[in-house]
Amino acid sequence: MNWLAIVLIVFVAFSWLMVFALCRAARLGDEMSARLADERRAAQQREEERP
Repeated sequence: MNWLAIVLIVFVAFSWLMVFALCRAARLGDEMSARLADERRAAQQREEERP
């Protein structure tokens, strides 16, 4: 097999892996920010309910 073809295949595989990793990181970041917003909202409600 040609070395250029091998390099091209490795490059394409690595690119897809990086795209997948970035999408996963973005989704985890969205979930984390939503969880933090929920916690902040709950803490604010607890603070408002105190006498």
